Amino acid sequence: MKCFGKLCPAYYLFVFLSSSYAAFDDQYIGARAYGMGNALTAIANQADGILLNPASISNITGQELSATTALLHLGLTDQNSIRQDILAYANSVLETGTIGFLWKQFNVEGLYTENYVVVGTSKRISLGKENERQIAIGGSAKLLSWNTAPTIGSNGTIIEDLLQQTKFSFDFGLIFSPSPNIPIALSIQNLNRPDIASKNSKVVENLPIVTSLGIGILSDSFAGEMDLVFRHNEVDVRLGIEQQFGQGRFYLRGGFRLENLAWGTNLTFGAGYRPSKQVGIDYGFIFPVGGLQNTYGSHRVSVIYDF
Repeated sequence: MKCFGKLCPAYYLFVFLSSSYAAFDDQYIGARAYGMGNALTAIANQADGILLNPASISNITGQELSATTALLHLGLTDQNSIRQDILAYANSVLETGTIGFLWKQFNVEGLYTENYVVVGTSKRISLGKENERQIAIGGSAKLLSWNTAPTIGSNGTIIEDLLQQTKFSFDFGLIFSPSPNIPIALSIQNLNRPDIASKNSKVVENLPIVTSLGIGILSDSFAGEMDLVFRHNEVDVRLGIEQQFGQGRFYLRGGFRLENLAWGTNLTFGAGYRPSKQVGIDYGFIFPVGGLQNTYGSHRVSVIYDF
């Protein structure tokens, strides 16, 4: 496993990462995305999509508030609790555009913490007289920070206490819809490649640029997408589908993730329920077929409120 400026007090600090090699490398958002293998670069339509593709918040109508909590890799032998929490808000004004905010935290039982604070905006532009072709352009700024507990020796003294780091990162995204049913998306994350190594580290550890290409298929009751994600010399393949039932009140979802074409394989499943037009509840589950195993999977629940 690669360490970032000695940011490795224990292996499980980064066990939540499918590829287990970098901090701030988890792109997962809400439970809908979780159930669809995170293949949502083109068809994301909830406030937390700002972290995956800032242009996607233009798919929201009106205002939306969402909250997500996740328990990751249940059943690990060290019994440490690994969890994520997300709060997101977006406000869309037809003629002006959409603005969104997101806070996300990853926590390993007080040993290690990552925080994201994201602010972004998106604008949708119609092309042609019929408004069938559209393009959405978005950008966001992310404040990234981490903190780790000090390493304590057998005699109770502090062996090492890494100085936390806080950096800005910038993302860009667009969604081109040649027709209302086939969106095509591009998302580029960490454009400035911030150095997230410890302040007392002599090693520079820049976050990689992550480029995602996605194409979606939409109908009245079905949504599907395929994404290719490029990072360093790696290529991930993501597939996701969603089927509606009961006039849009119930949702079933499934997904498939192939990490770097061979390193790890994950199957994902999910469901959603809309008790009203304003309120939605989503559940997502991921189970590793290859890579990290011997766990009960990871579980994510989101509550969405539209107003």
